[in-house]
Amino acid sequence: MAKKQPRVRPLLVRPGSRYTCFGDGLCCTDIHGLGPLTKKELVQIRKIDPDGAAWDEGFEARMLNTAPDGGCHFLLPDAHCEIHARYGPGAKPEGCRRFPLGLVATPAGGRITTEHRCPCRTLGDRPLLTEEAALPSLRGPNGKPRADREVVKIKLAKKVKVSFDDWRTLEAELLEKLAGGCPPEEVLAADPFPRLKHSSWEDEAETILEEAPDGTAFGFAALWFAETIRGLVVDGHRVRVPLRPWAAAFDRAEQRPAESANSADDVFADWIADEIWALKWYERPFDRARADLATRLAIARDIAWRLEAEHGVALARAAAEAVMVVELIGESDFWTEIAELIRV
Repeated sequence: MAKKQPRVRPLLVRPGSRYTCFGDGLCCTDIHGLGPLTKKELVQIRKIDPDGAAWDEGFEARMLNTAPDGGCHFLLPDAHCEIHARYGPGAKPEGCRRFPLGLVATPAGGRITTEHRCPCRTLGDRPLLTEEAALPSLRGPNGKPRADREVVKIKLAKKVKVSFDDWRTLEAELLEKLAGGCPPEEVLAADPFPRLKHSSWEDEAETILEEAPDGTAFGFAALWFAETIRGLVVDGHRVRVPLRPWAAAFDRAEQRPAESANSADDVFADWIADEIWALKWYERPFDRARADLATRLAIARDIAWRLEAEHGVALARAAAEAVMVVELIGESDFWTEIAELIRV
């Protein structure tokens, strides 16, 4: 039998995914790196504004420049993009056009994925995501849908691989439970904070606290993340709650009317469902991915609780902010190095 090859057609949306861009502006700040850019994109940006982009030594890549307040050089006072406003969406770098959407090629077709470090994705009234709405953002330079990665087989455990068809059967059961209101902790069925090889959670938290960049939105998110780990694993540790430089973006999202209010559990279940669907973890066994997600979910729940208890933030919004933090750090080198140490 011929081996099934990954493909991007048909485009597939996870049922229940909701998103449209409202211009909340969070993705255009130093919550993460604004890039990387290709050589061609760098030239195009510099034609618009010579100070708009440059080589960044920290990221070792061509990146959009940020203003002193941490926002993109092209971020307007109303949180919209100057390049988009003046020249249209096609003039923006591909990474800007694409975020928070992604595409993973599988033997069944191209899975449209979404990031949750974006209040347009997680908060307020949002229409259901459709293939037609996502397609313009997912096209590559040749005008066709371009995949971020390709997945054919899935590792369930260190020595257990299954076909993609078998994985889809198992996955469908997990997604159905999440959509049906089953607590995500029960669906993951994994203990948070598993044993780490040659390290401890306290040591890893200390590393993040020592190495997180000062004064950036990402740096504050890292402080929330690391302080929460210490609060959960170190008896008697008093968590020092950092600032929230991203609060204005969530303020804008919270002001949008919603036909039905989401609960914190809805926010967490939606995030876990997308993490499973997106298959970013596919190079690791799923049992380790479950432990990873269970740990970040525990951290997110504690952050949400503190936001409600100490800042008076509504719990659904608190959950959305918490998911932003744990997903953001989950995409960073801090977490990818920790994930390699997880033992189950």
